[in-house]
Amino acid sequence: TEIGQFRDMVIADNGLRLSDVADISYTSARRDYARHLDRKYAIGVSIFKENGANLVEVGRRVLEEVNKIGETPEMRGIKLFFLEDQGSGVVDSLRELRNAGLLGAMLALFVLFFFLRNLPMTFMVALAVPVSITITLGVMYFIGISLNILSMMGLMLAVGMLVDNAVVVSESIATEREKTPGETLPATIRGVRAVALAVAAGTLTSAAVFLPNIFGEQNQISIFMSHVAVAIVVSLAVSLMMAQTVIPLLASRLKPRKQKQSPMLDAMRRRYVRILKWTLIHRWKTGIMILLTFLSIILPASMVETDMFPASQTRSLFLQYNLDAHYPLDKIKTSVDRIEEYLYDNQEKFEIRAVYSYYDENGVAQSSILLTEDADAVRASTDIADEILEGLPKIAIGTPTFDQNRSGASEGVSVTIQGDSTDSLRVIAADAIRLLSSIEGLSSVRTPTSPGEREMQVRVDRERARQLGFSTQQIAETVGIAIRGIDLREYKGEFGEVPVKLQFRDADKRDPSSLSDLKLRNERGELIPLTAMVDVVERPGAIEIRRLNRETSITVQANLDDITMQRARELITEKMELLTLPNGYSWRLGRGFSQEDTTGQKMLLNIILAMCIIYIVLAALFESLLYPATMIVSILFSIVGVFWFFLATGTIFSFMAMIGILILIGVVVNNGIVLIDHINHLRADGMARNDAVIQAGRDRLRPILMTVGTTVLGLLPLCFGSAQVGGDGPPYFPMARAIVGGLLFSTVVSLVFLPTIYNWLDYLRHVPRRLFNWLARRLLPRRWRPDPLPPKTA
Repeated sequence: TEIGQFRDMVIADNGLRLSDVADISYTSARRDYARHLDRKYAIGVSIFKENGANLVEVGRRVLEEVNKIGETPEMRGIKLFFLEDQGSGVVDSLRELRNAGLLGAMLALFVLFFFLRNLPMTFMVALAVPVSITITLGVMYFIGISLNILSMMGLMLAVGMLVDNAVVVSESIATEREKTPGETLPATIRGVRAVALAVAAGTLTSAAVFLPNIFGEQNQISIFMSHVAVAIVVSLAVSLMMAQTVIPLLASRLKPRKQKQSPMLDAMRRRYVRILKWTLIHRWKTGIMILLTFLSIILPASMVETDMFPASQTRSLFLQYNLDAHYPLDKIKTSVDRIEEYLYDNQEKFEIRAVYSYYDENGVAQSSILLTEDADAVRASTDIADEILEGLPKIAIGTPTFDQNRSGASEGVSVTIQGDSTDSLRVIAADAIRLLSSIEGLSSVRTPTSPGEREMQVRVDRERARQLGFSTQQIAETVGIAIRGIDLREYKGEFGEVPVKLQFRDADKRDPSSLSDLKLRNERGELIPLTAMVDVVERPGAIEIRRLNRETSITVQANLDDITMQRARELITEKMELLTLPNGYSWRLGRGFSQEDTTGQKMLLNIILAMCIIYIVLAALFESLLYPATMIVSILFSIVGVFWFFLATGTIFSFMAMIGILILIGVVVNNGIVLIDHINHLRADGMARNDAVIQAGRDRLRPILMTVGTTVLGLLPLCFGSAQVGGDGPPYFPMARAIVGGLLFSTVVSLVFLPTIYNWLDYLRHVPRRLFNWLARRLLPRRWRPDPLPPKTA
């Protein structure tokens, strides 16, 4: 009925009705896109959580609701397929972290029993782990931090460190009780007091490394690290409280037993004492060895590959068709069907689970290739992608390439060329593509805007149009209606508002030659062909113009093929310097490279700030400016160990590795604190310096090996696992390997070299006074001369 009112509408004095010159009908919105799932048309529904909502909980409820909908009679014959579930990825990542943490805790428990050889004491020390984690979860609940991937990672990293304070305190208590067998309670108190400063300093330094990330500038790195930091700091604080209260209480209730000695540990202790005596006697030879150890970082640092955001290994491949122009859906469908047919003909070979394709008339076309799950996977996804590209059929409308899924939301490899003219930039970009395509290690070199883009230009002859009675605006409006249509006011009818659109038929809009038949009526009633007033020209033209720093720019993109971003930077720079550019044109590396540089600089700044904070904390606790420098040396040793371990295991130095170094800094100083603090206590009791150093090394060897062993074995499952952040993010193993490699190397080297460095610094502490005494004895009268200093070994 409503359509009939439009048909009968009179639009001319002679009774001409609208239905005589136009087709009037209801029509649905024209579809300008299509989706395929397993080569069948599909409808995609994207569901996003609200800000502040729990991703895992929302995902679970959505899946339940969708499954209920799928069971309704209206959905009979319709297949529901969950293309992506981020909540499931988070749960899988948490499960992998939990399993790795449980396995690491069991290995740490084995290390404790191996060294203690006392089951009750082993369980007493191990009690720090579940209690600390439980209290930490309660604190996180009350301060509003969820158990997410990052906080779970913090708990996982803390598992091996939670027993450190308990080990040191229990070892000190056992030593005091052996000295005075009949004094259980006094010996326990003395044992706690003897190491109170050491365990407090160790916990403070471990927590201090995170202060720049918690209270510094808020960015992606600080947000990432803050969740990890809260879990580690709170759990370590709880372990410190337990070591000072619960552990002494339980130790005082245990019946004293003669501790079983390990022949292996006794032999290790004897050999260590012999090595220690040699280093103290041959100080200059030891100094040369220390210097060579520091300089040895040059070799692994130059050989270890660096890539802050390496390509993550996922079981999903994203094939971009890179269309060279805008095409109608039917033409795009022909090419997509050809690609999908090739993929399904090799479905078993490529381990394909499903193929989801999306394309539209705006030049977007892509296929998501879902591979089999990790448990059923036989081949790596990168190998499958390379083989797919080798046999991929050619299509006339584009050049299909795979987009790399780089971790950390990195933009990947790109080069930006800037200048004045878009046409000139296209020519330069074509030359750059030819140069970069010759680089071995780069693949799919292309520009987002291809030279195949074209536009139709309608040029108005202003003088001719004026003579025929038309203005430029009238002609432009007519052409606009013919090409795009025009929205009119909604028609308000019985059933609500009905959208009204004035447009040419679809067949006429798609054919530019239809403009030749278009006629305009002037004020004199004459019908004038549009072609009498305009020239229609089809030529290459950009659909979009991009600017960078107010300059027109074009970007050349590429994928990495078995090389790192660092190596790609060198090769691209070498090739681009061969490119001759006109005056006013320049090139620069893309945002992916600048993001790498920015991330590296921020993490390096955080590491330097962490070392400064550690030095300040130790200087305040030891009331000395020289002794904390000994612990800083152990940090430098650990960084050397990280690069050697990465070189031995073939690990790429990434953003996660820098996080591992940041955590390592707070862990590695604990060994030095325990050793130096005990040396100072022995010297305060009157023991000579060298004797105190040897005795402290003998006494603290076992607790140091225990704390290192629990930390290393606690992280061992992550070192060799394939767990990734969120299921498809950066892997955890570079971070775990950085901590393990640095801690092992630093422990071995520090046990040997740290006492010599301590002797040097202690000697330097008296140098100003010795110099003053020397000058005073020669320049001042005898009665004003100062007393002589004690011997150097005192």
